[in-house]
Amino acid sequence: MKRIFLTGLIIIISIPAFAQVDVEHRRTLTIQTGFPIGAGQEEIGGVGFYWFNENHYPWTNTALRVIFAGVYADGELSYFLPSSTNTAFGAGLGGGVFVDNITPYVQGNRLNSQKFYGDNGNGRVFINQTIPNPTPLPLNVRATYIISGSLYRRTSQTSAFTIPHDFMTQTLQAELRFGGIEPGLTARRGLELYVAADANYRTGFDAFGPNGALFPRNSSYQRVFASLAGKIPVDQTTVFVRIGGGLGEHIDELSAWKLGGNLTGMDSYTYTLHGYYTREIFAEDFGIANLELRQRLTEKYNLTAHLYGDYAIANTTAPLDGRWHNFFGAGAGLSFRTFWDINMLVSYGYGFNAVRYGRRGGNEIGLALEKQF
Repeated sequence: MKRIFLTGLIIIISIPAFAQVDVEHRRTLTIQTGFPIGAGQEEIGGVGFYWFNENHYPWTNTALRVIFAGVYADGELSYFLPSSTNTAFGAGLGGGVFVDNITPYVQGNRLNSQKFYGDNGNGRVFINQTIPNPTPLPLNVRATYIISGSLYRRTSQTSAFTIPHDFMTQTLQAELRFGGIEPGLTARRGLELYVAADANYRTGFDAFGPNGALFPRNSSYQRVFASLAGKIPVDQTTVFVRIGGGLGEHIDELSAWKLGGNLTGMDSYTYTLHGYYTREIFAEDFGIANLELRQRLTEKYNLTAHLYGDYAIANTTAPLDGRWHNFFGAGAGLSFRTFWDINMLVSYGYGFNAVRYGRRGGNEIGLALEKQF
């Protein structure tokens, strides 16, 4: 039973941050997972979902997006005004189990006594405005109101630790996206400036943490994030660069930015740092730079070599020490097309500053597959 349960935890939802209504025809199945090689205590985890997207569906002037991940489902319906198709109103619903799990690490050691499970459900409404401009890149602004409910449960190993009480959160979010990055393991084009800010208020929230030393109780918190990214094809070579960073106020484990892992596009608050555990680093503030070089080796099977380089600076939050730290990561990968046109990526990452059993140097393997229907 325990083995079945742990296997189920591999399928955790990823919901990308959209600052525009996506009208592209998409039928995509994505599965990713990561694990350490050699010494390591990483929790089994990953991301897997089916993404359905269609314009003028189910009616004219509407667009539907559905993401299904077994333990989680999310849907969003947008309506374009007939008199001004640059303006869209929409609503969405989502919910599932094990989507807000917290697994803290300190110096590479998993704190099983402070781990807990989290379930979440949310509803939201938004307005999205496309702004005409002289460039070929789309410019979109979006305002969203979200109300969500969070429920938490102990694991069999949680001890001497007060888990969060169940609570509700109201969120006001503003987003701006200029351009866009084409999603997908084999995508090669995109240029994007993205800025997002949110203000959050929790109802029924109380302090949580180790018994006798609870973390500060923050019923409200705020976050700001900005990034500039580009995916540039040059013949058989693709260069991907992203520079970004986030600032937070009154941040805790639940609301922190998460850094670490070989996985890409997990969710709006998790960022790739090769060679570290997935979501190993909890940060109140951070800056990050990612570089990827791809070189297609053969057209047959789309065999492609990947090189990665990452750097992050993060002001860590509890249970870490609340100071600024530097993190360096590097890696390599190989992607190829298999049977049924499934694209696969096998990657290796080395975390220079990752601490593993008192020594520095973490080794991480990432596996990803993607099928376009």
